Amino acid sequence: MFHNLEEIRGHYRKVLESKSPLYYERFDRHMLDKRPRVRELIDQAFAKLFPEKVGNLLDVGCGTGFYFPLLARHAERITGIDLCAPMLEQAADLIREKGLSNCQVRECSALDLAIEDNTMDVVYSWDFLHHVTDVRKAVSEISRVLKPGGRYVALEPNLLNPSIAWYHLRRRSEWRLSSQNQFRIPRLLRGSFDVRVSYDNTIVSFLDERTWWLWNAIDRLTSIPPLRWLSFRYILDCTFRGAG
Repeated sequence: MFHNLEEIRGHYRKVLESKSPLYYERFDRHMLDKRPRVRELIDQAFAKLFPEKVGNLLDVGCGTGFYFPLLARHAERITGIDLCAPMLEQAADLIREKGLSNCQVRECSALDLAIEDNTMDVVYSWDFLHHVTDVRKAVSEISRVLKPGGRYVALEPNLLNPSIAWYHLRRRSEWRLSSQNQFRIPRLLRGSFDVRVSYDNTIVSFLDERTWWLWNAIDRLTSIPPLRWLSFRYILDCTFRGAG
């Protein structure tokens, strides 16, 4: 697991510079053009999460922002932040290529957000919370920048899904999921937020035409209420009650 911010920076810089299979499965900025099934799932997820366009949206841990062309439809203004400058360079290139005039990125830590107080309508993160080195501090910063009544929306891997658990067990960089998951993180949020937890099968890695049949089978299986806890991920939809 990562013990400090420099380890996090170094890991993702290495992933990007090596152009390893992990990069193409999870961070390729052209992913939506290359993998229509991924585009379809993410498009559906954003439509469900943001049925009405929001104002200022802060994307924490945005990486290459490969999904920005879809997320940009759901917010007036998007600011993506990340620790890894090379990832943000990829995101900036994508913003220019796609003409996403309502998107911008900047380098900073979620533990010290370079964002003014009470300015964000929504804070959003994808696979961020199980990596962060200090969840309490990150939650405090998210609370600080949100307007009262604003939302924090987080998509996270579900520890109870066998394939997710196995994937994360085999990678040291993913080990924090064992302690930072749906059994602990909601408790840390409830001090300042009203928290709703749901389950979902939006995935990116290893999803293509060859595996689409398997995804459909799992999606049908986990639509049965007693089995929904085996979905690929869980979603936290949190409403900020305001300071104090």
